[in-house]
Amino acid sequence: MKLTKLSTAIALSFSASLSFSALADDGVTVVTASALNKLVQTQINSETLEQKQASDMKDVLNTMPGVTVDGNARYSRKVFIRGMEDKFAVVSIDGARQEGQLFHHTGDQNIDPALLKVADIELGGTSVLSGMGAINGSFRYETKDPEDLLVEGEKFGARVKTSYQSAYERKGGEVAVYTKLNDKLQFMGIANYSEDGDLHIPNKPDVASKQGSLKSGMAKVVFIPNDENTFKLTMNHYSDGGKRQISGEKPGKHVDGKDYSSINRDTVSLQHAYNPDSALVNLKTDLYYNRQYMKRDALTEDYGNWTKVSGKWNFDKEGELAIADREYNVTTIGGDMRNISWVGEHELTYGLEGYKAEQWIDAADGKYSGGPKDGTSRVYDVDGGTITAYGLYLQDMFEINDFRLTTGLRYDTHKLGGVYSGSFDQLSPKFSGEYQATDDLMLRIGYGRLFKGAALPETLMLNPTTGQDQADTKAMTGNNYEAGFEYDLSNVLAVDSAMLGFTAFQYNLDNQMHPTKNTKLDGDYDVEVWGVETVLTYSLAGLDFYANHSYSDGEQTNLKDGAVNDMDKTGIHNFKAGLKYQANDAVVLGWDARFVPGNSHKSEDKTDGDVERSGFGTHNAWVAYNPNAVKNLTLNLGIDNLFDKQYAEHTGFGVSWGNNKYTSYEAGRNVKASVAYRF
Repeated sequence: MKLTKLSTAIALSFSASLSFSALADDGVTVVTASALNKLVQTQINSETLEQKQASDMKDVLNTMPGVTVDGNARYSRKVFIRGMEDKFAVVSIDGARQEGQLFHHTGDQNIDPALLKVADIELGGTSVLSGMGAINGSFRYETKDPEDLLVEGEKFGARVKTSYQSAYERKGGEVAVYTKLNDKLQFMGIANYSEDGDLHIPNKPDVASKQGSLKSGMAKVVFIPNDENTFKLTMNHYSDGGKRQISGEKPGKHVDGKDYSSINRDTVSLQHAYNPDSALVNLKTDLYYNRQYMKRDALTEDYGNWTKVSGKWNFDKEGELAIADREYNVTTIGGDMRNISWVGEHELTYGLEGYKAEQWIDAADGKYSGGPKDGTSRVYDVDGGTITAYGLYLQDMFEINDFRLTTGLRYDTHKLGGVYSGSFDQLSPKFSGEYQATDDLMLRIGYGRLFKGAALPETLMLNPTTGQDQADTKAMTGNNYEAGFEYDLSNVLAVDSAMLGFTAFQYNLDNQMHPTKNTKLDGDYDVEVWGVETVLTYSLAGLDFYANHSYSDGEQTNLKDGAVNDMDKTGIHNFKAGLKYQANDAVVLGWDARFVPGNSHKSEDKTDGDVERSGFGTHNAWVAYNPNAVKNLTLNLGIDNLFDKQYAEHTGFGVSWGNNKYTSYEAGRNVKASVAYRF
């Protein structure tokens, strides 16, 4: 595919700015602040998430430029970054890579915000440190440590919390205990439970088919045997389930769901940091086991044929199918070992990462009754594919006069196994550069060669005949170009800090292979995406303000018939703004707002004209109160979607491809309240 937009772009990637550092004369690592980094640090940390009463991934990520989260229920939340889903990004929790897809009508970032300490969001694919297969970015989540909850000088602590959210009828409770037994050993445990009732959608009947409960917990041990070594062992469990419709992404009904299903995750990670008094050794090792699984109880359902007529799907029933309990599994085991060495003016980062992912279904056979299959069986218990992947990477960061340059090289191998076969590898150069044009103005450039091997398809679609068309299974490859600047406005505005950042980006991906339903692992499209992101941050005397705008557009070329169409998840302007104000020692106030103008695009799924998407604006307000008379008490009150706006995210189900019947509207006005007490 030839690049046609921004083909001469040379500039900044925000992803590079998130991890950019250099060695100062005194041997201390200095991290370069950026507008996006400032925004991430302000908006995605445990304190702000607590004040906003974040309870799912939309609450965590909805302030970020270039990132959209849609879905009106917790298990339906899907994340899009720069025009494509997070299936093309790298997602990790405490270093544990989250591989695989369970079901195409549910989300895959199943993380409880109550456990989070901070999130590191990278946009783009210009850094070798982003991980194997990072096309449009990466999400690195880090959970809380005991020291994050302990007050200085405290050896033991506990915290209880109760909460309620009106739009979901969500009632919740949380208990945390944490201790620092001595200078060497720390421990913490967190348990969180919440139960959802009917879902409120403005101007629609309440949705009763998405009820469920969340059970989340974490245990962590931190061992510091000496000044040079730190070990962290973390065990994390997540389970969100109920008698509800399995397709959380769909609009929902005002009648109860009848069949139990749940989305679950168990993660065990061991992290080790070794920091001797040496410029050559700064070693970090992550080892992990991650299992994501979906459970479904036994049920009887209709069977027949789906046919598409005039762009609409119709189902013709032939009989019934009795199905036993099922469990859909994806496990990932792997690790990453990374060292930093300072040699003269060069900061060298190099390492090795690898993982193995495997998928399968545990279930008894199903039994047909009625119709042409009467008396026969259907096999559900099957093994799927495996992936074994390794990556070597090297990055060199150094300065020449007013230039700071980062050059990197990755070599990745990706091998399919199980019911699939094939091996892919690529040497991928990446580069980013900074030029300090003036004391306040920094210009940036970025380039990254992209590579992603064939991902495992969604586990729910596996069957005994699952296989692949060898001729169509290729690696996904492309290029990422970025351009932009950062301007420090602190002196101009005479404030504590202020920064303006801008990025123009373009990336292409040949042989785009989406895992949804794609059990043959064949490529669907060649795609091109381009866009811009602008970020403004401002801080003065207890007031933190942000504003950002992002826009991406894209085209996809169908590899089977050559048809060219707009990409459904692009063509969207997204304006976001908000503030956080420390009114006094006891009160913190906050506000977040979004505006998305209406737009239209050409889609291959719609044959009777362009897809029209209506614009919308929403506002969230919140206050956190820590009374001076009772220091251990915290009261939080907030209202999301303050004006009870009926709207649908433009990346969402139905609206993105122009089907009003299947449009899934977001939750309406949500009054949130919580009370927490620390012992």
